[in-house]
Amino acid sequence: MNNEDTIISIATPMGTGAISVIRCSGSNVTEIMQHFFKKKFSPRRAYYADFKNKGVILDDVITIFYEAPKSYTGEDMLEIMCHGGPVVYQLIIDEILMLKSCRLAKAGEFSERAFLNNKMSLSQAESICALINSKTKAAALAARESLSGKITNDLFKTDDFLLKIRVQVEALLDFSDEDIETEDIKLIAKNISNCKKEIKNIIEKLENNRLLFETSKMTVIGKPNTGKSSLINLLTEDNVSIVNQEAGTTRDVVSKLFSLNGMPVTIYDTAGIRKTADLIEKEGVDRALKQAASSNIILYLYDARNGIDQEDLDIIENIRDVNTNILLAANKVDLMKTNERENSTKAKKETLMISIKEKINISELKDRIQKLLKFSVKNSSPGVYNIKNLKHLNKAFEEINTVEVSLGELELIAEKLKLAQRNVAMVLDNEDDDRVLSGIFSNFCIGK
Repeated sequence: MNNEDTIISIATPMGTGAISVIRCSGSNVTEIMQHFFKKKFSPRRAYYADFKNKGVILDDVITIFYEAPKSYTGEDMLEIMCHGGPVVYQLIIDEILMLKSCRLAKAGEFSERAFLNNKMSLSQAESICALINSKTKAAALAARESLSGKITNDLFKTDDFLLKIRVQVEALLDFSDEDIETEDIKLIAKNISNCKKEIKNIIEKLENNRLLFETSKMTVIGKPNTGKSSLINLLTEDNVSIVNQEAGTTRDVVSKLFSLNGMPVTIYDTAGIRKTADLIEKEGVDRALKQAASSNIILYLYDARNGIDQEDLDIIENIRDVNTNILLAANKVDLMKTNERENSTKAKKETLMISIKEKINISELKDRIQKLLKFSVKNSSPGVYNIKNLKHLNKAFEEINTVEVSLGELELIAEKLKLAQRNVAMVLDNEDDDRVLSGIFSNFCIGK
């Protein structure tokens, strides 16, 4: 991207609406204002004006001019609010482009300029992208908290703390062993322990946020009429799947995005798996197994009254070939006698006994699903938002976690603390590889 160019783009969703916002940023903004409005607007004030070209009024608009560096991008920036028809805003953009003084912005280019002009940190830029793409309320709140700079502030505090400890260690290196007090060593050990906790807390927060930003996949599998569709309708609080007493009602894979304690989860309802000569039903079974392979976890549901038979075991074994993250649940315990239920629970401790109809152990089921999803996502490749942060913070933690504080290890401690601080600084540093930056900002929408 050429950051010397003046750029323009629609900043609101494309299509018909009440208003559309056109955003323009760069050194030629004043020239554009003079050409179409015959004046330079005072900064940060809204003006009602006619957008004219060659004496012809194209639209009546509201304009706001932001003078550098007090703008989103840190450059001169103009926002034009016009009527929201696609013909109207495209006409205005086309007329401005004909001046040859600017070009169309690329995805995320406004935010990239804000980053390059030190208007925001990389973490804040990533948070904007996460906020825009939030699928749940919890994800939006977490992104907003990160955007406010809380995590960045915590990192700066940790960086300062590491520097303080390094100064303490370096000071002791100038003394002979006989001159060093035991209390000095104890203080360093205490500070290192506290610093280790701070880094760990930040890592855990980033990993938890990752669960909110990245949509997990869960597939429900089992033999026909075990309650798969009813369970999905219960979890999603919606009539996603058809519920019918006739076995084999669900033939195709049905999906629904829902919030599990703030985590965005796409749940998949699949055809009941059984031996069948029906070609359509066979196709449904094949699709179910294919979906299992691409999911984070599998919830295998069976009828508690029948227990797990050989056919269930064969199905589970086939699933394990493509996905080992399997949660077992036995439905319809409400139809069992108390002693039968107790005996079944003792025999199958790994299985959760539930009733979808009576909502027995549904809260426990949600907890187990969440724990398994956390495990699955944690052990997968991190998304673009946290790839750099988690990498360097984990390295920082590894360095400081291996420190054993003793009088004879001061030089080694000093080196490990230096490496730990360097990795924390890498998270805060704005000098990133161009490919990483491109990966981050390309996930933004046009006009952001």
